[in-house]
Amino acid sequence: MSLSFVIVSFKSFHLLDGIINNIPKENEVIIIENSLDKNLKNKIKNFNNNVQVIIPKKNLGYGSALNLGIAKSKNKYVMCMVADINVKNDCILKILNILNIFDNFSILTPGYPNEGTYKNYPPNKNTRDKKIKILGNSLKEVDEINGAIMIINKKKFISKEIFDENIFLYFEDNDICFRVKKDNEKIYIIENLKFSHYGQKSSHPSIQNEVLKSRSWHYCWSKFYFYKKHFSYLFAFRKTLPNFIKAIKYCIYYKIKKDDLKFQLHKQEILGLISAYFLKKSSYRIESE
Repeated sequence: MSLSFVIVSFKSFHLLDGIINNIPKENEVIIIENSLDKNLKNKIKNFNNNVQVIIPKKNLGYGSALNLGIAKSKNKYVMCMVADINVKNDCILKILNILNIFDNFSILTPGYPNEGTYKNYPPNKNTRDKKIKILGNSLKEVDEINGAIMIINKKKFISKEIFDENIFLYFEDNDICFRVKKDNEKIYIIENLKFSHYGQKSSHPSIQNEVLKSRSWHYCWSKFYFYKKHFSYLFAFRKTLPNFIKAIKYCIYYKIKKDDLKFQLHKQEILGLISAYFLKKSSYRIESE
């Protein structure tokens, strides 16, 4: 087989069996457990021997964990996945058939079921979409995709650091797609193949509030970092200043309303942006880890 699967987990065991059971047993599966839960290896024993669990020395974040999984993978294509998705066996088999005859891409992914509501890619900047047909499947070239599933063609990336390891969470997909298009390489959506992404459900419900705080901090930090990296400090400041002002207003509002959780979420947005404005490294981590 030419395709490996890398799943990034943070206390996601309650979701992993649903993903793994849909993957053909001859395919390599690598799970990076960012919560450092060593018991996951024992829990995974019920699965086929094709499943490998890696416990890193610290919580790597999403992009760095994917880099580790890709480096450990044995195949030339790697499907990088979050834990809160549902990709059916039939979809995977059709992707495998495509990969057997087609390799002119850097990133490939199926689409979301209801694209009338929300696409996992923004509209192309070009006025005319470029499409190709592979084994009856329609592949549309796009500029950017959501990172819930990304099939990486390893030979298209010279550097071993495929994802930017300065980013802990959020905007790692924007960053890799920006770099791919800058190099005039190709990103495709397989229009007729679909998967479901539940969104912000990848960790166990027992730590939901801590995860939400972490997401609030990292979204703002990473947004500033992405725009600073690819444009300029001033451009990034202008892009994120509305987030900063809005977060202050919401903090005041929810403080008055005595809604502590929402107050804390917007407070983390402010703290993430302040850290980014002072060019500090991404540092926020979940306390329970």
